[in-house]
Amino acid sequence: MKVPTVAAILLAIAIASPTLAAEPVYVGVWGSTRAQCQLGQDNPNAPMAVRSRGYDQHEAHCTFASVTPAGSGWNVRANCSVEGDKQRTAFQLSVRGNRLIMTSGGSARTFVRCR
Repeated sequence: MKVPTVAAILLAIAIASPTLAAEPVYVGVWGSTRAQCQLGQDNPNAPMAVRSRGYDQHEAHCTFASVTPAGSGWNVRANCSVEGDKQRTAFQLSVRGNRLIMTSGGSARTFVRCR
């Protein structure tokens, strides 16, 4: 009988455990207002759809190059395309209740969770 390796056991636990496989709390659709939550991505005022490794908001598409835990949030470095213009950016994310706070360059934007 073959004995499972430690790596195989840890992988099985990670797959079976919803807590280990859970998405970060910042994942979701976020709007500046509840009304913005009703808009589609074809609208210039669309809400921000955040995935674990990036976000989309109308013609802005970002892929997170790194997400590092920092205090009660995360430091994020991202590669973005905004209306076809490629740029790199860095910002902080934090979540408090149903609010997402995105801080960059000393200014913060607060979003409400749409879903």
